[in-house]
Amino acid sequence: MGIGSFLKGKLDKHGGPIGLAKHAVAKASGDKPAASRGAGHSVEDLKTAFENLPEDPDADGYIAVAPCSILAEGERSTFKYGRVPIAVFRIDGKLYVIDDECVHENGPLGEGELDGFVVTCPYHNWRYDVRNGDCLTDTNRALSCFSVKEADGYIWVGPRTRQGTTSRGGEHDDGLKMSEVR
Repeated sequence: MGIGSFLKGKLDKHGGPIGLAKHAVAKASGDKPAASRGAGHSVEDLKTAFENLPEDPDADGYIAVAPCSILAEGERSTFKYGRVPIAVFRIDGKLYVIDDECVHENGPLGEGELDGFVVTCPYHNWRYDVRNGDCLTDTNRALSCFSVKEADGYIWVGPRTRQGTTSRGGEHDDGLKMSEVR
């Protein structure tokens, strides 16, 4: 994927330059960007829901990251688990939690395309199985996975069930063509 294709995809996803700018401002200010809010929720409802998140871990040490209602079937979103960015997916009624950062160049997996259980990084098309964190592009470079549960109307994230690689970088086809200059 070249930079032009990437930018076009971002513009299309957010409704053009103004929508993309609003998304960037919301993300930079700490607000939940519109694409991450969940369908049918008003900003006020979401603000109240996030303000009412339990602050303390539950009895098992899990931390509430979002109200359950924010993530409908087939959706995904990104949250923070402590200081770690995570991507949460609801597929076939079950939640899956993986690192939000691609092992290639830290692309935001929570913004990637989802096809079944496979998410594709929006930067360079690296692919991952959200069920187990396996990287399908480079089988030696898995993501971390986290335990997750729903209780009392919230999504609760717990300890890692798999430690992912800390390695970053690698080959990619960015669509650029090289020519030899003489």
